[in-house]
Amino acid sequence: MTMPESSQQWALQLDPELGLRHVAKCIICGDFCVDTSSADEAQDWCRQHARDTGDDYFELTGIQYGTTVLVKHPSVHDTPPT
Repeated sequence: MTMPESSQQWALQLDPELGLRHVAKCIICGDFCVDTSSADEAQDWCRQHARDTGDDYFELTGIQYGTTVLVKHPSVHDTPPT
């Protein structure tokens, strides 16, 4: 038996092991660093890439990974919500 759509709710659970990840991308050539847990490492990659290539325009992104889970609301006295 499935629950009525109105009694279902989705929640996002962030992955605590990965935490916030950082990625740097060169807007000029499209090259990017591997995601890292350190914002400083992503910024260091930008500086090194600029020294190596002369490219000077970057995008820095913070990423959090997670999964969705279905949350079932408890019923009162085992009766479905109205």
